[in-house]
Amino acid sequence: MTTRITLACAELRHLYLEAHLSMAGIAAILGCSAATVANRLRACGIPTRSGRFQSRLVPYPSLVHLYCEEGLPLAVIAAHFGVSVGTIHNWRRAYGIPARGHRQRRFSA
Repeated sequence: MTTRITLACAELRHLYLEAHLSMAGIAAILGCSAATVANRLRACGIPTRSGRFQSRLVPYPSLVHLYCEEGLPLAVIAAHFGVSVGTIHNWRRAYGIPARGHRQRRFSA
């Protein structure tokens, strides 16, 4: 038998909008799924945040300079632009910049 989660809309509004907890964070507190929290938010008429990050443009000349000419690791380039390593990798591929082998690195810590 399932247990119904009861949470007042005011409390849910506080946790989600004022305390800025994620649906998963609220679900962990309540012991339910994020889908249950999402359904309850919708039922309470509370607008939900987008779960997606805003896309960021990594300029081609900057990426070529940092990755190809300076030989910086993806992690260092990602920190420079404030994005994830995966984002830098995806932009490198989108721009057609070939991956370099481990021996080609010129960066030294």
